[in-house]
Amino acid sequence: MNKRQHLTGAQALIASLQAFQVDTLFGIPGVHTLPIYDVLRETPGIRHILGRHEQGAGFMAEGYARVTGRPGIVSTITGPGVTNATTPMGSAFADSIPLMVISSGPARASVGRNRGELHEVKNQAGIMEALAGWTRCVQHVEEIPGAIQDAMRVMLQGRPRGAYLQIPLDVLREKAYVTLPDEEDLTYTRPQPATADIQAAAHLLREAQFPVIVAGAGVTFSGANTELVLLAERLQAPVILGSKSHDVMSSAHPLAVLTTAYITDELDPLLTRADVALVIGSKLGAERTAYGRMKLPRTLIHIDIDASEFGRNYPASLGIVSDARAALEALLPLLPEEAPARPELPALLDEARAAVVAHTRAYFGEGVCFLPAIREALPHDAIVVADMTMLGYASTVSLPIYEPRTFIHPNEYCTIGCGLPLALGAKVAAPKQPVIALCGDAGFLLNIAEMATAVQEQIPVIAVVFNDSTFTAVKTEQRAAYDRRYIATDVIEPDYVALAQAFRAYGTRVSTPEALRDALREALTLNRPTVIEVQLPPKQW
Repeated sequence: MNKRQHLTGAQALIASLQAFQVDTLFGIPGVHTLPIYDVLRETPGIRHILGRHEQGAGFMAEGYARVTGRPGIVSTITGPGVTNATTPMGSAFADSIPLMVISSGPARASVGRNRGELHEVKNQAGIMEALAGWTRCVQHVEEIPGAIQDAMRVMLQGRPRGAYLQIPLDVLREKAYVTLPDEEDLTYTRPQPATADIQAAAHLLREAQFPVIVAGAGVTFSGANTELVLLAERLQAPVILGSKSHDVMSSAHPLAVLTTAYITDELDPLLTRADVALVIGSKLGAERTAYGRMKLPRTLIHIDIDASEFGRNYPASLGIVSDARAALEALLPLLPEEAPARPELPALLDEARAAVVAHTRAYFGEGVCFLPAIREALPHDAIVVADMTMLGYASTVSLPIYEPRTFIHPNEYCTIGCGLPLALGAKVAAPKQPVIALCGDAGFLLNIAEMATAVQEQIPVIAVVFNDSTFTAVKTEQRAAYDRRYIATDVIEPDYVALAQAFRAYGTRVSTPEALRDALREALTLNRPTVIEVQLPPKQW
């Protein structure tokens, strides 16, 4: 530990974040957090990104975390700032994202008195306790460095499910002697696999006649993408990717199989032949497995950092608690280097892929033709954020992705409108890579105010707004399950080009895939916030 320093709570907070190499803070100041901002103003090395809504700021921090693998930090005020940030926290829990919300709290003397003070909440910490994986309410300045260290340990060493730290307003102003973390406090070790478990897994895979791999986002979080490819090639095993793990492996790899949450029987040509499944970094959640309809073989090896996931949705023959990269590095030397001959595999892969593509086109409609045009316009390292819109869902099959950490689609928590702020955070994290958000028309309006953030903070994201003036996914369900009894799903849209210009961003409108491709290419040269409205052909309901 470093030598003790006499600091205010706000100074101790910023100094502790700096010790953990935090370089970006997202948020909106308020009277309760001014002590933090007053210190931040004099602190070099931490960039503050000013959001327009705490939900937007939270999603920006989440986008930053997804691209960097480091915790995204958001600062909020007491009360409404916290409640506004709950949605990103719920998303972080669902997708195991290291997101940390730091808020002010009521002064210690006010807690529990219900005097009607500014921003008063019945149980502010309890709100976040229900959503985060780690929460703490400090009562003294001296606790702040240790609380930051503990939150970082939870987010970086184990399964990150969001963290929440609450600091009373009076503690932010109070002074005390604190001990800041040093380099030894920054080192964490991820769980390593048991040797016996790895040997057992290797035996099952060596004996397998037709193994398959189900790869989750935990592979990317641990940096095990290269090891996954080596393992798949050594086993000659298909790798089934999901909506949230679309970027775990290049879509161009001959063993990659792309899916959406809507895929069921299309994978049967592969799965009915499989005798062993290796699941890596995936909890096999309901959205990933079409609510348990994915036909995985009975012999199932499950590698995950969280032992509580074993057997939750599918029974595991062998559960291995481990960081994904550590497990794959231990497993690879135990497998034969010469790949087995599986002459039937290419035809089976082609059959499954063709079925998936046909299902996607039938389910999502002719608008899918816009997605190849997007890919044609973008370099391989471009980051794509798919919002909760029909073509966002379809992009997990119809938009190839080539590099890790270049695709974001949090479709489990499924927050409509998250695309733009996620893209802003991603661009802050990777300023040299193009970042594009695929948004629906109605969803884009939910966080449209963050276009002001894009302009003020000079974050040149490109928002593609697919416009059919409808909540299409909801209306589709009304047609299928409610006998076409439509209500509250048609919307009157603004002029998106004029709206972009009102924010001092660039706006344009297209209606064909070729025009979209050309507009994207132009937007990449402009290097400024851009909105491209895509007028979709009318749909017969």
